[in-house]
Amino acid sequence: MSLHLALLLCLAMATVLAQPHARASDLYYTDITPVTDDSRFTTLNPTAQLSELNKVKHSKGNIVFTAGERISGDRLVVNHYDDESFATAVDIEVLMSYPAGSSTGVTLTCIEIYVDTTASDAGGYLTRGGIGATTAEILLTSNLTRSFVYETFFYGY
Repeated sequence: MSLHLALLLCLAMATVLAQPHARASDLYYTDITPVTDDSRFTTLNPTAQLSELNKVKHSKGNIVFTAGERISGDRLVVNHYDDESFATAVDIEVLMSYPAGSSTGVTLTCIEIYVDTTASDAGGYLTRGGIGATTAEILLTSNLTRSFVYETFFYGY
């Protein structure tokens, strides 16, 4: 019985080790940063094309941004969580890029970003790459918020 159990454990470990894992290290991201009109992404990158992500508001401050959809055979390639609170209401931005650095990304099939903010609204935009590509750059924004929390899921194959 113990030999059988040991073989099953070895097989399970080999399967887990052979699967690439979702790592936040595959994602470059900025801190949740207060911005002014002079330091906003759109001011610093006036020619950038912003493509709005699909947005579903669930209740005040709870928003889900999506692009693409899950398909058979895709897997979670990146999962990242961050949060920040401020003493006063501020405008914030977060910029994320997949993959981080010079690594090669997988073909993206679905991006999901769950946001919770004390502001009444937030924005989510693709600024480069996206579904069907091996890169993606995403800008998250929120105006007059005292807290901002997000969790990001990138799926691909």
